[in-house]
Amino acid sequence: MTSDSRNYFRFALPQFFQPASNVGLNSGILLLMCSKTQKLVGQRINRYAQGKGETMKKYSQKDYRDAVGEWINVTTGRYGNKIRAVYAGGSFARGDFVPGRSDIDLYVVVEDRKEELQRDLQREASEIEKKYFEELIPVFDEVLGVSVTTLQEIQDGKSFLGAGFEYFNFIKEGELLWGEDLKALILKPPLRKQRESAEKYLDEVYRMVSNKERGFKWLKWIPFKFVPKKNKVRWARQAFNLTFRTAALFLGSKGVYMSKKEEIVSAFRQYIREEELCSIISFALSLWEKWKTNPLNDKETKQLLENSLKFVKGLQLLRGPTKG
Repeated sequence: MTSDSRNYFRFALPQFFQPASNVGLNSGILLLMCSKTQKLVGQRINRYAQGKGETMKKYSQKDYRDAVGEWINVTTGRYGNKIRAVYAGGSFARGDFVPGRSDIDLYVVVEDRKEELQRDLQREASEIEKKYFEELIPVFDEVLGVSVTTLQEIQDGKSFLGAGFEYFNFIKEGELLWGEDLKALILKPPLRKQRESAEKYLDEVYRMVSNKERGFKWLKWIPFKFVPKKNKVRWARQAFNLTFRTAALFLGSKGVYMSKKEEIVSAFRQYIREEELCSIISFALSLWEKWKTNPLNDKETKQLLENSLKFVKGLQLLRGPTKG
């Protein structure tokens, strides 16, 4: 996979359910598969649940803005001669981000030779994460995500910022934070390529869910009362991402482009007449509204996880066989 594909993959596709590595569930989930060890593992997990870090810090919009501001000051101070522009995307750019629930997507346009500079910029982002979002690190894949493209890639129509259906989201919502606005240089992809890109990444989602499906069998009986809070928060976040981003990709394959959750659900209900899928995504939105300010209970979390997998499989059946 090319560097450009990895950037697009990270910023377009959902992540999948993995336990937070620092709370000890990687081995615990495997042991839970054996009924004879369930009691022993339950005691082990319970000790983690009672351990340090179960009460999560409350974050504010100021924390998010301060973190982004400091990252921009540090990176432009050190590498400003190599950077042409810094943009924010997603909920942070729209201003409807939820502190502690939303991540931050930053897109950087550099002059050339991006690999080494990308590592430097991502390293600076990791340092900012440790300073501002230490308790979110086990929950998020990245709190402060940095994707890099070059000016030449933009001019050649090869930048992930102009890849397929995401072009419309970036042009509409991308917010310039520093440097020169280069949106006018990003070539609009032909309609065929817009839909092809959505189809391509839908296929990736379907394949990944299919490959991981056996590992999700534990969802039906795992004793959630023993699962540490940070794992539940992580799984809930990933299930929301899987549901809403896959729906956005599916709509994109039909030529409909949305990124805000409420707009995705509204468009989905308008264009997709499958009652069960509409019910699942509407339920996910109601849980998201609750989750903005309050934790989900164990029943809701488990239902969200199971529904997200059912939703993807339902879309796959609705669409037909995947390619390749």
